[in-house]
Amino acid sequence: MSWAVVARKDFQDARLSKALWAITGVFVLLSAGMAVLYATVPALSQDIGELSTLGYLTLLLAAMTLFVSIAAIVIGAGAIAGERDRGSSKLLLGFPHSRADVILGKLVGRTAVLGVAILVGLAVTLAVIVALFPTFSPVDYAVFAVVTLLFALVYVGIMVAVSATTGSGGRAMAFGVGVFVLLEFLGDLLAPAVMFVVNGFSFDGLTTVPGWYAFLNIVTPSAAYQNALGWFLGDGTSAALSLGGMLNGPVPFYLTGWASVAVLVVWLVVPLVLGYRIFAAADL
Repeated sequence: MSWAVVARKDFQDARLSKALWAITGVFVLLSAGMAVLYATVPALSQDIGELSTLGYLTLLLAAMTLFVSIAAIVIGAGAIAGERDRGSSKLLLGFPHSRADVILGKLVGRTAVLGVAILVGLAVTLAVIVALFPTFSPVDYAVFAVVTLLFALVYVGIMVAVSATTGSGGRAMAFGVGVFVLLEFLGDLLAPAVMFVVNGFSFDGLTTVPGWYAFLNIVTPSAAYQNALGWFLGDGTSAALSLGGMLNGPVPFYLTGWASVAVLVVWLVVPLVLGYRIFAAADL
């Protein structure tokens, strides 16, 4: 359980830092503020016609995706590279911690930091919902919290893996921002680009799309997170149901919420394994 020692120390250090309190404050303002806006601005709930937990969570989803992604960069990018930059990694590894313990401990500790911010924000927002909404669905709220914590774990894992590949905190942050741009912006171009090439460098004549095109649309971490929530909350706006309609048939298994959870697990494991291999071979 050496990794648990690293995780506990990492979380205790973060608890005393301004970063944790700043991230928590930003999320409380974001989450509770959007709940107040949803309850007081009729245009935001006109599609459903009444205030509901599901309607609010649907409104919050895009902002939550961006918040978790950026917060994970801030929290995770310097997790290991920062230690190497300051020279404290040699001291850390002087204790009976393996390099795998360091990576796993940093993953758990940094995820706990982001998880606390998310849970505090959702707890404060719950008070707003109970006060302003006519009804409240604890099941929908719990599903949203659990899947969001999984997304936070995945994104922090990606950033810890990035951090393990370099000995400079500055480069780790730059690499983290590059990965964010690649996943959140260029990732949306992957499916159309492949379709354009496969269709003879043209989009002419396309009335339906093949299954692989639909899957490529939800293969990035943020798209998988949103698809999983759309599926489990069943609001009818998920990419899976939309793309299933484009397929002109039943939704295939690889577009379901459970398939998206599997995609998130792959995004958690593969970068960490690659990051560990580089960190294990690095000369500190």
